[in-house]
Amino acid sequence: MIGILGAGLAGLSTAYHLDQEDYVIFEKDAEPGGLCKSFMRKGYTFDFAPHIFFTKDEYVKSLVETLLENNLVTKIRKAFIYIYGKYVEYPFEANLGELSKEIIEECILSAIQAKENPQEYHNFYEWIENVLGKGVAKHYMIPYNEKIWKYDLKKMDFKFVEGRVPSPDIKEMVKGALGTQDKAFGPNATFSYPINGGIGAIPKAFLPYIKNLKCNSAVNHIKIKQNEIEVTINENKKQKLYKFDKIFSSIPLPDLIKILDDVPGDIQKTCSRLIYNSLLFAAIGINRSAISDKHWLYFPEKDYIFHRLSFPMNLSENTTPLNKSSIIVEVTFPKDQSIDSTETKELIHAGLIKANILNEKDTLEVFHTGIVKYAYIIYDLNHQKNVSKIHEYLIENNIIPVGRFSQWEYINMDKTILNGKTQAEKFGK
Repeated sequence: MIGILGAGLAGLSTAYHLDQEDYVIFEKDAEPGGLCKSFMRKGYTFDFAPHIFFTKDEYVKSLVETLLENNLVTKIRKAFIYIYGKYVEYPFEANLGELSKEIIEECILSAIQAKENPQEYHNFYEWIENVLGKGVAKHYMIPYNEKIWKYDLKKMDFKFVEGRVPSPDIKEMVKGALGTQDKAFGPNATFSYPINGGIGAIPKAFLPYIKNLKCNSAVNHIKIKQNEIEVTINENKKQKLYKFDKIFSSIPLPDLIKILDDVPGDIQKTCSRLIYNSLLFAAIGINRSAISDKHWLYFPEKDYIFHRLSFPMNLSENTTPLNKSSIIVEVTFPKDQSIDSTETKELIHAGLIKANILNEKDTLEVFHTGIVKYAYIIYDLNHQKNVSKIHEYLIENNIIPVGRFSQWEYINMDKTILNGKTQAEKFGK
């Protein structure tokens, strides 16, 4: 018998890819989906945090397209950086043409210097300066990353950026500076999004193929015994004990270690060193049409509390009532710290007006905020060593980590689905 802890995308994918039906999947919330759920307010559909679907993996692409049938639309990315009062198309370094001649010159000359005189780098800060150049670092990459991570970039590893951060060559930078850029950069240059139901349509599409799903079932305690694992579940407010040969867990590692019985002290200490950010998101519905034609915007400047805005109405018009607009706003804050939602809402509103996204006369029909405890994994310099040690302990005891916060990796939706498949095939027999 197999237990699956968590019915987010990772847990659902694990269940889908097991070659047996002798499993039970537990979800603490009233419905499955995890951080890929969507919700409605006054006719608006919002995601709990902004999501889009893109992948280079043909299996995952085919699977999602099959599961969603005709409920998927493909978009060509419209992402911009709002900086110095201007919109600079993403990626910044490949589209410098909107900026002043002085900034363009600084960015290109320092990029040339970085490429002609390569220096060794040991952390994320040094990677930014030595790969992209000190101009791009100064004007965009360092302030933006300091804002999103709320962590010393000199204490972060750089390996997680592979495949995430475009690195245009000098010719491509010059083209962008001249306004003749003809190339799209990055893995999400085209992406997909559900036509109806928000991003929550993707986990929901797995449900016809999932057996033995129990919602409102939080895991309270896990005890590792010689030949089995005992899992105590608060199932609809009643305690119930289950016994499994093996469990797949998408519970975030810090929370998982807390509910595990008899965890060695060195594993507990290692887990306490894991770093992450939390997120306050604001879902806003506006009684005015077409406030922006963009998909999302990045905000590196300190004048704005948020680091990114997304516009659900431009991902799918069915997320938003006719002749109205919608925004999802993201504000990160460090783990174990709190955030004042009322004050943050005021700063968000003021920032949206300052950036000319909203005006003073706009009626906000929805202004809902929520907290995501585990939002962004932070790759400190000991990330790989610490995570490997915890995983080794778990797997030795037949507890298989799946998904972003149990793998403790900054993986997107496609790799989360693929991770569930990989772990199910490797350990599910």
